[in-house]
Formats: sequence, C-alpha cells, structure tokens
Amino acid sequence: MNRYFNFKIFLLLIISSVANSAEYSSQASNPNVNNEKPEKGSQAKRIHPHALKLILNGKKEEAISYLKSTTDKKVNPEQTQMLIDLALDKPNAWKFDAKTWPWKRTLADTSLKKDAPSNKFTIAFGGGAGYVPPHERMWDTIRAIDPRALLLLGDNVYIDDPETPEMQRFHYYRRQSQPEWAKLARKVPIYAIWDDHDFTTNDGWGGPAIDEPSWKRNVWEIFKENWDNPYYGGGEEQPGCWFDFWIGKVHFVLLDGRYYRESPKGKNPSMLGSVQMKWLKKTLKKPATFTVLCSNVPITPKVKPGSKDTWDGYDSERQQIFKFIAKEKISGVVILSADRHRSDAYKIDSGIDGMYPLYECQSSRLTNQHVHGLIKHALFGYNKKQSFGRVDFDLTAQDPTFRYTIISIDGEPVHSLELKLSELQIR
Repeated sequence: MNRYFNFKIFLLLIISSVANSAEYSSQASNPNVNNEKPEKGSQAKRIHPHALKLILNGKKEEAISYLKSTTDKKVNPEQTQMLIDLALDKPNAWKFDAKTWPWKRTLADTSLKKDAPSNKFTIAFGGGAGYVPPHERMWDTIRAIDPRALLLLGDNVYIDDPETPEMQRFHYYRRQSQPEWAKLARKVPIYAIWDDHDFTTNDGWGGPAIDEPSWKRNVWEIFKENWDNPYYGGGEEQPGCWFDFWIGKVHFVLLDGRYYRESPKGKNPSMLGSVQMKWLKKTLKKPATFTVLCSNVPITPKVKPGSKDTWDGYDSERQQIFKFIAKEKISGVVILSADRHRSDAYKIDSGIDGMYPLYECQSSRLTNQHVHGLIKHALFGYNKKQSFGRVDFDLTAQDPTFRYTIISIDGEPVHSLELKLSELQIR
C-alpha cells in the first residue's frame, strides 16, 4: 500500500513538473518595473522616470521634494521643471502626449540618403543607450563619420515599464528632444529593434500569445509611433518589430527577440516564434552579397556566463538557423548584436560539416554608464569607454569586404576585424 502510494506521488510530481514547464513556456514573464525606487549613485537616467511614476501614483508632493533634492545630479533642468509643473497641476503642463510635449521632437527618418552610394558605404550600430546627459555627445561622434545608416539593436531608451504608456512616451520624447540626437536624426536614417528594457523589463519575455498579456500590443503601438522602420513584423495580425531592408546588394535582416519569446525554462523554447521563424527562413534565401543578421542579444555561446537570456537559452532554435544557412548554401552571412555593455567580436564554429565560420560583432554601450566585463574567448573586446560599432562595406573590391571597427565615444578606433566574401562560402 505504501509502495503504491509513493509511486502515485512520484507520478503526480512528474505531471506537475511537465505542466509547470509548459506553463512557463506559454506565458510572459512578470514585469520587474525599475522605476519604483529613487536613483542611486550615478544612474541619472532614472531620476525623472521615478519622479514621473510618483506623479502618476498621486504622490505629487513627494515627487516635487524628490526632484528638488536631485538638482545637483546633472539631469536636464528644463525637464525637471516640466515634471514639477505636472505635479503642481499647472494648466499648460504636459498631457502625456506628443501634441503637448514642450520641446521639438526629431523622429527617425529612414527615407534619408536613398540616393547615397550603395556599393561602398559605412553603417553604425549599437545598443545600450539610456539617457545619460554627459554621454549624449555619442550621437555627435556617430554623426561625424556620416554613416549610410544607424542600426539601434535594443535597449535604445530604457523604459522598464510595459504597463505604463505615459512612461514609455516620456522616455522616447526626452531622447528625441536632445540637440545631439536631433542633429543626427536629421542627417542619418535610423532603424530600430527592441530588447528587454524597451519591450518589457530586465531579461523578460512576452510569451507566444499575440495579445497576452494585454500590454504587449500597446507597447508595440507606441514603439511604432517613435521609429520609422520599413514594416513591423506581420502587421496588425502578427505584431512584432522584425523587418528587413537593403542597401545596394547588402541585405539587413533584423530580428524581434522578445515579443514571442518563451521562457528559457521550458523544453526547446522558442525566441522568435513560428511565424517569425518562417519569415526568417524565407528572407535569408534572398540572394545578396552580404546578409547582415541583426539580433537584440548575442548569438555566440557563453558571452553572458550563467544566463539563458542570450541565444544560449534557445540553442535548439539557434542550431536550426545555422543548419538552414548551411543547407541552403547561403554565403556571406555576418552577425551584428547588442545587449552586453561593451563592444567585441567572436568567431562561431557551428560544428556543421562544410559550414564557414560565422562572425559576430557585438556593441551595446552607446551611452550607458554601467559596464560588463570582457569575455576571454572573444577575438577582441573593449569596455573602457562608451562605444559603437562601425561597419564598412566595399562591394567594389574583387573580393568584397566587410570591416568592423570599434569606435569610442571620443572617436578613437580601437579594434578591427576584416572579412572577405571568399571566407564566407559553404564548402
């Protein structure tokens, strides 16, 4: 009797474990909002969001007192006054929309430079761009190289509040109102995908459902208001921020690694979802000299040790992509990614017979103060200053080239990697 009872308990535990695993995969993570506490140390980007959250929660006197106590933190004093006016219920205060925002906003415009040269050109890319006033000069540094395009690969403004539309719009509007950003956005086409801090909260995932949780579609709608991408996933029927575009014969393929991401605790979880994966395979097959696969998180194994937030948590799907590239004999694939607060380069051996090494160039410390350590198995890495990735394409060469260079916030070239198209061929 005891033996039967113990066996029954054992079966129930197994069933419960399987059910929990399925449940983890079929729902979004719980948002871990990051504006509920006052700023500590040098995290100036969190001062105004915390004050705004106090105001939205009806704690207006506390918000005014907090804002007045942070005047020595080097945040934008005009925006501080705007929030004080908001807390004082002044009639001409911001009404949480674009129309009443007190300053001119400059939005991304991907129609710029349509007639610029496309056989020899430069792009810039990066992520990790929280609003840190002393580092807004990064946009001037990027503008100085006059790139054909800028790709923002996630953590572009750091919102960390998917259920509060007012907070999302505030983060976009304050970046769009900065003079350094305005000068860049009026000159250079800017494309953007999101990562966790734009879409949800740290290391979060949206789950496979289109409209669950209910905040997902709202976050997507606000994202669309503020970025000028060619299209957004599958549109209203299949929201997302994946898309592709071309500069000459170079094909840029940008992924959405959050909207349909499943929990890494599940069995064979998906980062992209079935619809996006089908689109990706179809899109990768389009003939190009170079195909630039852009991911919000690193694809190379073990670049965020101990974490499953990168593609390490989705290895089955990662291998599926590698095998597809090999099977379809797609040459010239290179990878750009963000997320880790440094710039580095990696060489990936997929272990697939006949497959060329895949090279990944990662950069995600555009303006952030917080830094991540270097990784020993990187080809090279840099984290001393804020930085971005510069990529030069030369399709006029007999053997077309892709050249990645890390550029510091002061315009200093640090490390470079050059690849020839002949090195990126299926054997």
